[in-house]
Amino acid sequence: MKSLVQRSFAVLMLLAAVPGFGNTAIETLQTASAHKFSAYVDGPRDAGVGVVLVHDWFGVTPFYSQAVERLAKDGYRVVAVDLYDGHHAATHDDAGALMKAVDAGVAAEEVDAAIKLLADRPRKIAIMGFSMGAKFAFAAALRDKSIGATLIWYGETVNETARLATLSGPALLVVGSKDGSAADNAAAFSKAADAAGAKAEIHIYPGETHAFAQPLFNQGKTYDAGAAESAWRLSEDFLKRYLH
Repeated sequence: MKSLVQRSFAVLMLLAAVPGFGNTAIETLQTASAHKFSAYVDGPRDAGVGVVLVHDWFGVTPFYSQAVERLAKDGYRVVAVDLYDGHHAATHDDAGALMKAVDAGVAAEEVDAAIKLLADRPRKIAIMGFSMGAKFAFAAALRDKSIGATLIWYGETVNETARLATLSGPALLVVGSKDGSAADNAAAFSKAADAAGAKAEIHIYPGETHAFAQPLFNQGKTYDAGAAESAWRLSEDFLKRYLH
């Protein structure tokens, strides 16, 4: 059995091999409590709209780097946080270990620091979270009035009417119909958002399971390139409708 150090080294080597960051700058940011972390920044500096990204439980992977590049090419200023301090996973076991090591308080501060970086000039800001990162993205949208739109891909939302009343902009939830509790949550989220007077759009992909857009999940067995592309186009349309 590999030691934790050996596994961590292997994870770092995988991170170094991640493609897709050719034009993306890696910046060191600092949280309110002086914790330093890395963020991937791309897109026009003078963009009128910025997007904060929060990764899934695999961390910084080709899927994540491609998300940064795609949104940057769309003309957005993108800041993608790295909650794993440079680590990256390719298996469920390693991803689970990395996720368990995340300090929720520190992660929240890192997301806040990414938002603050985008607020260096007047611009509209959206936040987008994938799977594990969804809860951190959604929590930030509830506490920060500068967030103009929230996009959640197959992740945790909030179904409490009182809390949803603090959501300052529209929210999009993308989920597969076979995603267990996440799919069941979609209806409750829609109902609570209506009661709170919050604008929420829910798109359920028939037959899809959790993380259908992430090739690493379930060793690619449940990956659906067509559904992933559809979800991206849906998300891009959502951003255009509400932040332009």
